[in-house]
Amino acid sequence: MKVRASQNALSVAVTLALASMAVPQALAQSSPAPAAAAADEDKLQVVSVVAERPTGFKARTVQVGAFRDQQILDVPLTVNVVTSAVLEAQDSRGVYDALRNTAGVSRSQLGGSVYDNLAIRGVSLQNRTNYRLNGSLPIINLVDMPLENKERVEALKGASSLYYGFTTPVGVVNLVTKRARPEPVASVALSGNEFGQFVQHVDVGRQFGTDGAFGARINAVNGTLRNAMDGATGRRSLATAALDWRPSSSLSLAFDFEDVRKRITEPATIAIPAAVNGVITLPRLPDPTRLIAGTWPENDASAKNALLRADYTINENWYALVEVGRAQTRRDKRDYSEIVNYNITTGEGRLDYLLTRDLNFINRNARVEIGGRVKLGGMTHDLTFGVMQNRLYQAGANSQPFSVTQNLYDPRPVAFIQKTSATILNPVNTTDRGSYLMDRITLGALQVTVAVRSAEYQSTTVRNTVNPPVTTRYTASPTTYSGALLYKLRKDTSVYASYIEGLEEGPIAPITAANAGAILPPAISKQSEVGLRTEALAGMLASVAYFRLERATSYTDANRFVVLDGRTEIKGVEASISGEIAKGLSLFASGMVLDPVLKRAATAALTGKTPDNTPKVTASLLLEYKPAAFAGLSMNAGAYHTGKRFINPLNQAEIPDYTIFTAGLGYKLKVGGRPVSLQANVGNLTNERYWEAGGAGYIAVGAPRAVSFTAKMELH
Repeated sequence: MKVRASQNALSVAVTLALASMAVPQALAQSSPAPAAAAADEDKLQVVSVVAERPTGFKARTVQVGAFRDQQILDVPLTVNVVTSAVLEAQDSRGVYDALRNTAGVSRSQLGGSVYDNLAIRGVSLQNRTNYRLNGSLPIINLVDMPLENKERVEALKGASSLYYGFTTPVGVVNLVTKRARPEPVASVALSGNEFGQFVQHVDVGRQFGTDGAFGARINAVNGTLRNAMDGATGRRSLATAALDWRPSSSLSLAFDFEDVRKRITEPATIAIPAAVNGVITLPRLPDPTRLIAGTWPENDASAKNALLRADYTINENWYALVEVGRAQTRRDKRDYSEIVNYNITTGEGRLDYLLTRDLNFINRNARVEIGGRVKLGGMTHDLTFGVMQNRLYQAGANSQPFSVTQNLYDPRPVAFIQKTSATILNPVNTTDRGSYLMDRITLGALQVTVAVRSAEYQSTTVRNTVNPPVTTRYTASPTTYSGALLYKLRKDTSVYASYIEGLEEGPIAPITAANAGAILPPAISKQSEVGLRTEALAGMLASVAYFRLERATSYTDANRFVVLDGRTEIKGVEASISGEIAKGLSLFASGMVLDPVLKRAATAALTGKTPDNTPKVTASLLLEYKPAAFAGLSMNAGAYHTGKRFINPLNQAEIPDYTIFTAGLGYKLKVGGRPVSLQANVGNLTNERYWEAGGAGYIAVGAPRAVSFTAKMELH
């Protein structure tokens, strides 16, 4: 049900008025002393948890992996940084909203109404290990990752196990939190959409004490959720704190805490039809506003993430850091459903439910690292030595099944079903310990990087849903090697070549698989890449790279078992450019062309096929214009293309390609002497009907056109 325009305006006015009274104006009074001057270039640049100051679409440094706080020109891998300017221009509300601006990112299996299940370069990200908070803590991507407290989103593409251990080899998604700066921050905002969603946000931050030794940034979010699906409702909330303390010139401490909660109606997934004579005929696109599963199924999830970090400057050439963190995500309730065995003409089929309770996921992470700079024989060695441990716990649970008849195209109401069966947990405990050594050798314009990582991996799975219970253990102790050459053609341009071996944790079979809860063995992946990156164009950052990735392949076989079977080779070219083209005109564009193939498989029919849900072409373009003649006005337009994708490993059908257009309009003004920002955005501007996601036997419909808005008032 849509909310009248007058109600929208009233809600905006009331929220801003109440918040302006609730936040003391004292927060914006005093300004601390400026930060100390930067260290001399000959001294080691010690890692910092504070991201670079946002200046536009172009970024200069990265905050992820072994490259934290390095200049992008010095990173011998493809890395994409989505800055706060891009997030604000598009009113990004989820990780996919941010990363769709980077080539090769697509949704996998599911739409984005519950959370963003993503793939990079056609490979699904592991939701327990591929998402990081501030370059460190592995947060669990089974509930929407909030962006209100994030400065930017980064994608480091390529094997990243040197720093992070067992991860999917296509990259790590890093979320960088906002922190207190010398300038005080105090703002309130209201965001919503045309379907009646309203979310309030308060952001307060400041530095205080002598020379700004203390810093605090607090974000609080709360509101109701609505989307284009009739009857879909929910709530979300967020409470975060980013705290900093510098007790001395040598020691700094940083603490981050997030409490994330989201309850939302969970739509049904659509299983792909059975093949007839080796060919699958896809159904026609169902109405994206109809709830196939009904209005009562819910996904009720929460996450609590905590990260503590200490940086110590031993002397001008050596540093030490210690990090400890814990991430926990709970799915107290998940009413999963999928429509299967339907007639593609009439839509009549069967709707299968799996009611699950008390899913629990915990990551415990610790790292000790020492780094230093040594000059020897005319060369400079930047040395990094570290030890880390990830302990992952997953309490998978049994599901209560039931089925009803349903129609894909004209769904009928489904009566509420109460879960009555007792919960039986299937715990999985995984420990990943590793030590790593990296040496970056600089000789004039040449940089040579060599690295080695030794790991100890152990996983124990207990399946209590079978009688008698079955315990499975797996151990491995691999050693991997990496190397890179980087040459500065000039101060603003570098070329590089890199080789990286990665450690990939075996996937956990989902609840819909015949071997649900089973963990497949880990495997080693290998990636080679050559690239060029330049800032030669004033105000712009451009890059192009060719890469080749080889990895073990998992898929769901004809008997619904998830298996690790064969090797996949993915070759491709990726290019991107971002920054300010001309005064007032900013650009963020990317493109990728892939050549993926399953080179070897135990099932002969799969050899030579293209991996499912792997688009061979992706491209994105975002333009923002701020006309000088109209101070405060901004306009943006975006286009996002995803190429055709096969829906299963046998390549028996394809999802058609599609291009989605977006548009936005913003205006900044002053009300009562306080800065106010108004932003309106339209997603899927042309109301395209399309299949957005595929993989693992499922397809998902893309969302229709939607109008969203944000109103923010600065109180300092």
